[in-house]
Amino acid sequence: MSKSKNKPEQALPPPREMPAWPALVVLAAAVSIVYGRALDAPFIFDDSISVLQNRSITVLWPLFGDASQPGPLNPPIENPTSARPLVNLSLAANYRLGQFDPRGYRAFNILVHLLNAMLLWAVVRRALELPHFGGRFHRTASTLALAVALLWAVHPLATEAVVYVTQRTELMAAFFYLATLYASLRYWNAAAPAARITWLVLATLACLAGAASKEVMVSAPLVVLLFERTFASVSFRAALRRSWPLYLGLAASWLLIAALQADMPRSKSAGFGLGVSLVDWWCTQAQIFVMYLKLAVWPSPLVIHYELPVEAIGVNWMYVAATAALAAVALVLLWRRQAAGWLLACVFAILAPTHVIPIVTEIAAERRMYLPLSALVVLVVVGSYWLLQIAGRRTGARWSLRTVGALAALVAVVYSIASVRRVETYHDPVALWQENVVRQPYNHVAQLNLAVALSAAGSPQDALTHYREAVRAKPDFVEGRYRLGLALAAGGQFDEAIRELREVVRQKPDAYRIRNNLGVVLFTAGRLPEAIAEFEKTRELRPDFVEARENLNRARQQSVLPGEPR
Repeated sequence: MSKSKNKPEQALPPPREMPAWPALVVLAAAVSIVYGRALDAPFIFDDSISVLQNRSITVLWPLFGDASQPGPLNPPIENPTSARPLVNLSLAANYRLGQFDPRGYRAFNILVHLLNAMLLWAVVRRALELPHFGGRFHRTASTLALAVALLWAVHPLATEAVVYVTQRTELMAAFFYLATLYASLRYWNAAAPAARITWLVLATLACLAGAASKEVMVSAPLVVLLFERTFASVSFRAALRRSWPLYLGLAASWLLIAALQADMPRSKSAGFGLGVSLVDWWCTQAQIFVMYLKLAVWPSPLVIHYELPVEAIGVNWMYVAATAALAAVALVLLWRRQAAGWLLACVFAILAPTHVIPIVTEIAAERRMYLPLSALVVLVVVGSYWLLQIAGRRTGARWSLRTVGALAALVAVVYSIASVRRVETYHDPVALWQENVVRQPYNHVAQLNLAVALSAAGSPQDALTHYREAVRAKPDFVEGRYRLGLALAAGGQFDEAIRELREVVRQKPDAYRIRNNLGVVLFTAGRLPEAIAEFEKTRELRPDFVEARENLNRARQQSVLPGEPR
């Protein structure tokens, strides 16, 4: 995919463009086949927080609300949708239409995924028709773009972002990212001043909307600048001189991201001061980056939650060397204005926020490859066509296109089958988390969620085993100990349950609900003085907590001996 020195495209006949509807039909059919069965899957994992327990989505107006009833543009701090108000608003719209019926939420995700595939097709087609390529893809741009969009749409690595409702953050950010790039392309190519203004406004709005969907949008202005410098301008200075209004509009998204992050909504889970060595984190992320590349080619095994140790360069030096070498190649190609360099730069830029900033609650996630995967698919599909053109000059472009098309169709079938099987796993939370535990038995989050799923499925003893495993894997795992204590109490093992709950209270002395539940377990075990003490402490922490007051009264009444005045 090197830059051609042939005559500019304006000297060539108009390209033979494919209308949008055939691409829409093909992509819609493929997405429906892969994700049609996903509609009936239950909510999973963080969906309980972002949907089922999210009071801010139960109303559509007022948009911001207040402390007693937050609105959809004011999601709770530490919620997965915090600082992502547009995503939270979409969840509120789903709630308004179907309350907690998961089918509506997943239908939205699937629709956005389809729109993303169509946008990818449109962006790739227009990019391949640019003068930068000197007409090399003059009559094949639409077909190659369709092969790219199809492979990306059915790739198993995208299933988590589509099926896991909460991860519509990735879907919506990708939609606005691609829309920003598409509108920028139209802005550069617009001849009439009115058209340029229209596309400038649309690009700016798309970038702002993306910033309100997920922080990964921070790289979009830079990626657009690199695109123009690679494909349309001879230098950064020329690009900025030519399109400064566009970059001024796109840079406004940085201000919005900064404003949304002002309250530090993820200060407990992401940041530089959470006790993780930055050098070790970056070295470990090099290993994860290589894992992502492997999954892009061979998407197996896939798990819903990753738990990997943060290790120093002495352990990860091979991955660091491989990542550094690939980054160096990308920089050289980018400097030489090669398309492959821009595509590799996209992968690095989009993943950069999660690779650079430690996220201690989730060291890796397949959904983070949702948008970067599109750049890799473009690189493989268009790069293969270009290599076949060079190797088969005598047979012509038609033979190269047919070969690439046949291979893309074959791979799409294989990926579709794998994706359908993966989607089926989401219908059974027990199977989903069992698969995770088999792959990573030391993963305390997976062990806990498997226990929760087993408990919901009516297997309390099996659940108890995995609650214990969760705590064994991470002794300071507060939520694991809390749930273990409740499970032990439910099984009548009060002494051990009380020990676990007291440890949780020791670690979280201000958690009034946990302290109240400890009092309930003590009450049930017949240890009334201790129960009364916990209820009294609960009331001191939260005087307006009605349940604690009622529990305290009940315990006091029960503690009065027969014959004593009440």
